[in-house]
Amino acid sequence: MKKTNDLSVRGTFSQTEDRVIIHPNDGYDLGLMTTDHPVHIFYGCSLDDFSAERVSSLSGSVQLKNECPMGTVELSLRAAERLRKPRNVRLYYHDGRLLISNV
Repeated sequence: MKKTNDLSVRGTFSQTEDRVIIHPNDGYDLGLMTTDHPVHIFYGCSLDDFSAERVSSLSGSVQLKNECPMGTVELSLRAAERLRKPRNVRLYYHDGRLLISNV
């Protein structure tokens, strides 16, 4: 399982809940090389639940954009609220699944 360092959260109105935007260098930490990756997104569950797929997920995508500052993740405001508006999160990626976890 690959993970990022702590990333600052930027909530945006114009983004949907099924889309996560990160800088390509942060995507490299997850092993992502192309600009758009379909994933199943898990919000705020434990690593054990994520690994065992015991919680529901949302089909979506991770997009790598140079416009996103390095060390930042862009989420929809609804996704940020779902995580209780954290300042920082850590992303975990394994086999087409992405966990967004509070730090």
